Amino acid sequence: MVRDILVESLSEDHIKVIDKLNKPKYDEDIADNMGMKATVVRTLLNDLHESGLVEYERSKNKRTGWYTYLWKRRDDKIRDYARGYLNKKIMDLNGKLNDETQSIIFKCACGKVPYEAAMDSGFKCNTCNNAYSEYDNSEVVDDIVGEITRLNSLLEQT
Repeated sequence: MVRDILVESLSEDHIKVIDKLNKPKYDEDIADNMGMKATVVRTLLNDLHESGLVEYERSKNKRTGWYTYLWKRRDDKIRDYARGYLNKKIMDLNGKLNDETQSIIFKCACGKVPYEAAMDSGFKCNTCNNAYSEYDNSEVVDDIVGEITRLNSLLEQT
């Protein structure tokens, strides 16, 4: 379940990197194991670190002066990340649902406009000169409600 949410919110490569961190590993070892360039893996790891899903320990090689990073997966944060992602999606969809249900939308050949814009132009499009007709957004509303229901169900299971 959580993995499906991670796949939706991140790239497949991010998930592969997380999967490789079943124990702490160096970025070079992950890159070698995945057959990817170390710079690409470091970018993915930094993205995951920014999201709080991984952490690292930095150590300096006294001989070369270079830093190395030992990366660890933060299993304690993965579920929180997934829940936060779902909550944000639900909030965004509730905003869209509010927009769709609180205003009347009109359409013409070139697009959709809110009631106020249609009224201001005399219910005639200034671009294509076609008359506006009321747009039936019930299918859009149903789709949004269905997606909110699906995400709430996922949230309860997470």
